[in-house]
Amino acid sequence: MTVIQGRATANAIGLDARGGQTWIMTLCLLVLAAAIPWQMRWGVIPDTSWAITMCERVLAGSRLYVDVFEVNPPFTPWLFMPAVALAHEIGISPETAIHAYSYAVCLAGLGLAAQIARRAGFAENRALFSMLPLFLALLVIFPGNAFSEREHLGTALLLPLLVLTAWRAAPIEGRTPSLPIAALAGLSGSVLVMVKPYYALVVLAPALYVAWRRRSIWPLFAPEYWVIGLVCVAYLLAVLHFYPEFISVIYPVLADTYMRVRDTQLVLTIYGPSYVLALWMLRFLRPGQALSPLVAVFTLASLAATVPLIYQAKGWPYHAFPAFSLVLGALLLRVAQPNPAAERPPNARIELARKALLAAVVVIAANPLMDAQKPSSELVAKVKAAVQQPTVALVGSDIAVGHPLTRMLGGTWISSYCSDWLAGLSLYLSAIETQAGNQVAANHYRQVANRYIDGKLAELEAKRPAVIIVQKTDRGLNAELSRRQDYIGFMRDYRQIAEDNGMQVMLRNAGVSQAGSPAEASN
Repeated sequence: MTVIQGRATANAIGLDARGGQTWIMTLCLLVLAAAIPWQMRWGVIPDTSWAITMCERVLAGSRLYVDVFEVNPPFTPWLFMPAVALAHEIGISPETAIHAYSYAVCLAGLGLAAQIARRAGFAENRALFSMLPLFLALLVIFPGNAFSEREHLGTALLLPLLVLTAWRAAPIEGRTPSLPIAALAGLSGSVLVMVKPYYALVVLAPALYVAWRRRSIWPLFAPEYWVIGLVCVAYLLAVLHFYPEFISVIYPVLADTYMRVRDTQLVLTIYGPSYVLALWMLRFLRPGQALSPLVAVFTLASLAATVPLIYQAKGWPYHAFPAFSLVLGALLLRVAQPNPAAERPPNARIELARKALLAAVVVIAANPLMDAQKPSSELVAKVKAAVQQPTVALVGSDIAVGHPLTRMLGGTWISSYCSDWLAGLSLYLSAIETQAGNQVAANHYRQVANRYIDGKLAELEAKRPAVIIVQKTDRGLNAELSRRQDYIGFMRDYRQIAEDNGMQVMLRNAGVSQAGSPAEASN
């Protein structure tokens, strides 16, 4: 999206070539420098913290989908495994490695997109170089609590493919992408599809635009799409061969529980108004001017990304990140789009008002990404003062209650699940089916919940974790467990040592060993 156009580009922003490049690169470094403390607000987010734990277990010999119950296909651990393995090899924390890895992925995606734009010779190129820090900020500051999520990394790596697609939509002066560039863009773009298959729509929608614009279906057979197809087929075959349990065991459970819980109205309420406002801004920024191929491709990709957002209907901000980051990218490209038909320079006040409104749209879009799930330093300090490197269990369905707190304590997670989501969802679905008068389905989900809870209590009894985190807000599961005498009796061996609005942290009493015989607890 951004390019170095030599002296002509630098002159367009009022600087000589060398001075212009130096100044823009300095601003980019400042953006990166600002992003590091900014991301400390969220730390390593819950999903990524669990992914680190999962990768460490696999590296230690645990079997994915057998010893570790992961709800996502294996590309999730594969995506993070290189950073975690390298961290252990060179002796740094996996959290540090994951953040560095995430910045590197963002720079790689943006850098390759820039190189493709330079080769394509877009009309926007003269303005885009000066906007490089803004595009970088869109990848490393805007994500907020989505930073290092799979959707975040996949979107960053999608950028080269989108720029290449815009090039194919309107080749300039007979320039065509080389085979290596096309293959690299396809390989990069395949990541988001492997993250979640329905993001194939984000690839397909711009590809159809190219076919429509060129009045030919042949662009649909470009090398980058062959690469994406071959990579995804190879991935599917690898899943079937190495992880058949995901298809035969995990996916049926997900389809029966996790995938049934949706709240479309919530998603439309949270994200609909700000997204429609962003789309309206595309016209407001350049009234009466057609979208350039670059803007059109990013806009179509964003629109396609709203389909998974609405289909999943969970309302989590990282699900919305692809749609919003791409439409904001389209808005920046719209600002860079020249207007050859303009007879006079635009009114300075009107342009200032438009840019101010654009900034407001960015702030509004970023608002759902601002919530932090990182436990407070006071709570972490209280637990650390009471116990060192504890074994940890969670009673609760929210992954954010147990992660990243466990790793912040230097603890060891004892469960094969990231949380008690299966019990929580099953109890919820059982109540819903009961209200609907479908007693057969209600009994089915009650049985699923009972089986999970029986296994959970057996696990707690066998492993006797030093610390148990209780999610106070999971009232359904807590109410269910409060009726179980074995759970009540087990928890008599624990006392509360810390608490906040969402959780209680319970420590095993001294004199109760991990094996259950009298001994000193591990504190």
